[in-house]
Amino acid sequence: MNIKKTAVKSAIVVAALSAAVSAKNYSGAELYTLQEVQYGKFEARMKMAAASGTVSSMFLYQNGSEIADGRPWVEVDIEVLGKNPGSFQSNIITGKAGAQKTSEKHHAVSPATDQAFHTYGLEWTPNYVRWTVDGKEVRKTEGGQVSNLTGTQGLRFNLWSSESAEWVGQFDESKLPLFQFINWVKVYKYTPGQGEGGSDFTLDWTDNFDTFDGSRWGKGDWTFDGNRVDLTDKNIYSRDGMLILALTRKGQENFNGQVPKDDEQITVSSSSAPASSSSSAPASSSSVASSSSQQIVPPSSSSAPSAIHGMRTTPTVTKDRHGLVNAKGAKVSPNGHKRYRVNFEY
Repeated sequence: MNIKKTAVKSAIVVAALSAAVSAKNYSGAELYTLQEVQYGKFEARMKMAAASGTVSSMFLYQNGSEIADGRPWVEVDIEVLGKNPGSFQSNIITGKAGAQKTSEKHHAVSPATDQAFHTYGLEWTPNYVRWTVDGKEVRKTEGGQVSNLTGTQGLRFNLWSSESAEWVGQFDESKLPLFQFINWVKVYKYTPGQGEGGSDFTLDWTDNFDTFDGSRWGKGDWTFDGNRVDLTDKNIYSRDGMLILALTRKGQENFNGQVPKDDEQITVSSSSAPASSSSSAPASSSSVASSSSQQIVPPSSSSAPSAIHGMRTTPTVTKDRHGLVNAKGAKVSPNGHKRYRVNFEY
């Protein structure tokens, strides 16, 4: 997730992280799909976290966007900025690392994002990107930046604290711990005209988080410039059919609270209600016929996955990742770190 745009700050960031010591006083969380897709519809039923100084999100991101070697930046966002939980920020980020183009808009949500569960949706096609809340369109962007969303993207959620008070408000650590609750996630393939009721999307899989599916999801364990937290797998939990992301003080990574009840059990999706955890919709003849419309791409070791808006990285190798890293947590060569450049705008 990108940072509010008023002035541009170019950052070539390298950090030495040891297995035992971290420079940051707080811990956050990021959840990411292990596969990327080209086009689709993405829905999540969530109660967001919100306190001044924090960011609670759902977004699409192309691994390696942050590498400043001429490759495109590809990202689509839903971000709840802690200073205003009664709305969320939508955004498309294109361009290249060090020269990103953004298009933020803000959308009211009632009840507030941290007071009730809502169904958040993103639709990404070759022609448009569409944002919905509880089945109602709040923004649709056609052409322009959409044509620059090339290749594939993975689905991500994260909870962290930005150091930009102008963007998210002054941080108040007395509000910790904070939690983002995800009841379910649904991902649809892009199948033009062949979905249910003639729609352009066919349900691919649903996760109700009765258990944590490590074959589908990864847990971030990195940090980045402009973020006062280290992202850690210790702050992601599956409890009572709910996936929980936490923002805590360092050393207090835990969830001892009560999982909130989601009373709105009827989804607004054109597809069926969420299936059981880790279930995959059987491939219909129409979805098989249109499989060429969607590419499933596992993370490549050649482009270190990433991890946070304007700054995220999900290294493909989850072990032995300590050492020299860039702003998104990707391991870099001591002689090649200048290729990794991110402009943060405050």
